[in-house]
Amino acid sequence: MPETPEQLLALLEAPHWMTPGSTSRKAETRTARRTEGQPAVNLTVLDHVTAGRQVLAEADRRAAKGTAYAMRQAEALRRAQAVKTRALMGETGDVRKVPCPYCATYGLLLVKGRAVCINRYCAPTGVQRSWAVVDLMMAKPATPKPVSRSGQRPRDDRDIATIVRFLAQTGRPMSDSSVRRLVRTYALPHWPARNNPNPKARAYSLSDVLTAHAVSAQERNPSDCAADTGKPACTGLADAFFHANVADRTAGRMHADDAKALCHGCPFKDPCLSAALGETDELQHGVRGGLTAKERRQMKTANKIPTATLRTGEQPTCRRGHLRTAENTGRDRSCLTCGREKRAEQKRAEQAPTP
Repeated sequence: MPETPEQLLALLEAPHWMTPGSTSRKAETRTARRTEGQPAVNLTVLDHVTAGRQVLAEADRRAAKGTAYAMRQAEALRRAQAVKTRALMGETGDVRKVPCPYCATYGLLLVKGRAVCINRYCAPTGVQRSWAVVDLMMAKPATPKPVSRSGQRPRDDRDIATIVRFLAQTGRPMSDSSVRRLVRTYALPHWPARNNPNPKARAYSLSDVLTAHAVSAQERNPSDCAADTGKPACTGLADAFFHANVADRTAGRMHADDAKALCHGCPFKDPCLSAALGETDELQHGVRGGLTAKERRQMKTANKIPTATLRTGEQPTCRRGHLRTAENTGRDRSCLTCGREKRAEQKRAEQAPTP
């Protein structure tokens, strides 16, 4: 299998991959096939190749800048493009070899184009941390958290053979005897294995094993982990935080109160709130710094903070050029001067004589 993203895209242009139905993704719906007929090529592959060429061109432009950050962005774009191309070809195991940017466990899976951490201890109950592939490649490695142990039988209990197969695809494999030694060393709880005729077979929580595996991997290779342990509490939870205060609560898996509770214990709460208050109202979404978008707007109005970005110091104006200060902004964020002028124009139009 080719390694570089250019080689992978060139392989997708081969006749086999361009044949309709050559990938698991359907290029069109049943209605389209019935009314328009089968397309001459696999549209999913064709679109992926076109978008991939644009991504690689963008990576080359950023690499040409020569700065350390631009080079890092370019490398992340190239790696993410290679992962997506292999996933389209049916190989989805590349993200398994990357540790979770928050908990440092090797429990990432590629789900609908996003890297999802299946470790139960990585995120609050009912929520999973996820990253876009390019963000995953940009993230710095984390330091493993302490080993966690389940109090009662969890849903992710697996027997030793299944755990060994899972770890074999992470780039940090362990043999059957090594896993047994790991669970004994960290005193991980166990339960009778499900659907196993052997009465002595034991099952362990996959999340328990993943946390112990990450700590053990750090002890063997300390250089694989980052020196700084500070990670914002919202890392990998952008969907939950930015859908927390929408009208349709089913759009987010976490309510605003749960998101704000995570913010209150986060060491980055104050700088996050300062950055959020420095943005325009059009960019105010979700929970940031322990406050919802509505609460941040109310704070800015109460403190007479202009609605434009505070970092540039520019005075904001409406479409007609009036300053958008706290005194000139209504509760619905409309310009009061514009409202007065509009009402005056309507009154003059009503008083004007009819020709």
